[in-house]
Amino acid sequence: MAHVLLIYRNMAKANSTGSAIGLGVNALHSVRVLRRAGVDVDATPAAEPPDVHKALAAHPTVTHCVLEAPWVSRAPMLELLHAFPHVHFLVRSHSQIAFLQVEPSAIQLLRELLVLQENFLNLTVAANSIELKHFFETAYGGHTLHLPNLYDLERVHRRRGREHAHRLLRVGSFGALRLLKNHTTAAAAALVLARKRDCDLEFSVSVENDTMGGGAVLDALRKMFTGLRWARLVEHPWQDWASFRRTVGSMDLCLQVSMTETFNVTTADAVAEGVPSVVSPTIEWAPDYWKADPDRLDDIVRIGGALLSCPDAADDGLAALSCFTEDAVRRWLEYLSGPPGRHVRAA
Repeated sequence: MAHVLLIYRNMAKANSTGSAIGLGVNALHSVRVLRRAGVDVDATPAAEPPDVHKALAAHPTVTHCVLEAPWVSRAPMLELLHAFPHVHFLVRSHSQIAFLQVEPSAIQLLRELLVLQENFLNLTVAANSIELKHFFETAYGGHTLHLPNLYDLERVHRRRGREHAHRLLRVGSFGALRLLKNHTTAAAAALVLARKRDCDLEFSVSVENDTMGGGAVLDALRKMFTGLRWARLVEHPWQDWASFRRTVGSMDLCLQVSMTETFNVTTADAVAEGVPSVVSPTIEWAPDYWKADPDRLDDIVRIGGALLSCPDAADDGLAALSCFTEDAVRRWLEYLSGPPGRHVRAA
């Protein structure tokens, strides 16, 4: 029987649990969903490759070690493969190639791992998106396993469906302040949407002390709202997952019009709280009628207005997320049900 250990890099210096970062939240969902499916699974953060060695030594019955994101470089990976020959290592990328451009070392490492897995029986490269899998296989001839994100839907708290009809419009564009997240376009759409509905606006974003490397984005957003009496920018400190769920649940609408994405857990959190989102087509699991051209302001405004007037929009999002999760669970269970390397060539 499989015993899985999920290891994600702890990038939150002030939070040893890693719950305030995306990979930590993803691990939390993965453990809950897989345990419910009968899998023996644990998760732990790691700061450096030696921490992976210590974690495996502390869990001698582990059969599968899933390294969330490519952060263990080639030399330490070789050491792990030799030190734990009976553990199957799976390195899972969470980013499309566009986001990886800010981490050239991750691109190089993934290419090295694609070659390394050909020489070891206990290593597999995986992606959480079918597009990245196809890219790796087409461009580099490196077989890649498709393992989508898992999301725990047992804690859904849906509000009663209702059309937005009050004076204040609360819109959220959450997540890291990265350029490709397209927060300024989301802010512009929220401003136009509020004007069209004759509403005051609160536009919410996530902000860390160092603005998560997005200082220029935050500065641009602040300048967009300066001096507007009817609209204000609300800066939410980076929160643990449970607190964030409460924050996103207070929104009327969320905007996730990223230029590139894979799963996007903040949109899933909004769905679980009964809040619909305008998204770009890169968030594939979302309902088609939620999707807008991320570079067309009028398209985002049109769809946002329609979602605010549709009491069933959040239910449609929940149904779409449920279907996606069911398929993801099937893929994970198929991977864990037998010899680890046998599914790598599967679509």
